Amino acid sequence: MSTGLANKLNELGLKVAERSNERQSIESELEDIAQVPPQKKSTNGLTSNKLVELAEESLYQNEQLGLFDAIPIASKNALPTLLTRIPLFMPIPKAKQKEFLDDDNALPFETPFGEGKRYGANLCVFDEDVMYCLSRLSKKRLSGERNKLPISVPITYKSDEKGKVHVNAVLCTVSEILKELELSDGGRERKRIIESIERLSSATLVLKLNKHDRYLGHCEIGKAIKLLDVEWQRYSTDGIIYGQFSPVFTYWLEEEYTYVDWDIRKKLKTSLAKALHRYLSGQLSNRNKELTKLNKLDDIALSIGYSCRKSSMKKNFKKALEELKSAGYLLDADITGTGRAESFRILAIKA
Repeated sequence: MSTGLANKLNELGLKVAERSNERQSIESELEDIAQVPPQKKSTNGLTSNKLVELAEESLYQNEQLGLFDAIPIASKNALPTLLTRIPLFMPIPKAKQKEFLDDDNALPFETPFGEGKRYGANLCVFDEDVMYCLSRLSKKRLSGERNKLPISVPITYKSDEKGKVHVNAVLCTVSEILKELELSDGGRERKRIIESIERLSSATLVLKLNKHDRYLGHCEIGKAIKLLDVEWQRYSTDGIIYGQFSPVFTYWLEEEYTYVDWDIRKKLKTSLAKALHRYLSGQLSNRNKELTKLNKLDDIALSIGYSCRKSSMKKNFKKALEELKSAGYLLDADITGTGRAESFRILAIKA
């Protein structure tokens, strides 16, 4: 072998080794997407799509190792029906929510559908939008033993007859969430998304429901329920997010869900209109286009977590109903009653 050929082969070998080391470095960084390493290596030069591709490859490898099964799922415009009926996401500022917290910094609530407490960060309607986006971007349902999933599932949630639990999983970037929300791709909005995800991952519920078996048959009685476990890694250009919905939330999305028109929701500007749209989606029939007399206005306010001066309640809800009419969700709506001898009630008909 000539000296020139030997040198070229050595150079080629060095380049192959460098590429191999580079890939091993990236895979090491994304080896466990559910854990944020204490010191992240630089990923400058990698696109967010490439990061997601590598993370998906890591999940696929774990599936091939038999740690869990991954089943493709279709995106649907739906929210768990129960979440349309309890004030998890209040249409009031987070600062004002502090007035309603108890001695444990939890939010107690009581509605016609049940009662409970929300622990963790105060959640607003924007957080609901982010949660909805994560649900819509979820493409796989993972089934496996609770400690073999990317994020371990507590024993609070019951396994099936095969000893497995089932969770919807989402792997996406901050940019994808911003696109889904039709928000600008700037630093301020990115910061809002990350902060919202932090709040969502802190939220837990303890519920006492009128129909316990219907909603919580897959969860131990009296235990706290997490809606979502999230881990994320932030880079100089984007963030990659792995989210894992709890088994109960996954069950709700499969068996106990309400259709929520995402296109209508994106047209709504006020938090009250969005919260009312969420509530009405679980109350008004999609088939029977007829005038419906709903619960008392005070009970609806309790169910969505809305609070204001009593003298402003009717006026504020009428504005929200007008917004829903302008967005094309309602054909007509009005509020009946005097608020004294006869309680205020909403009359509404879907478009």
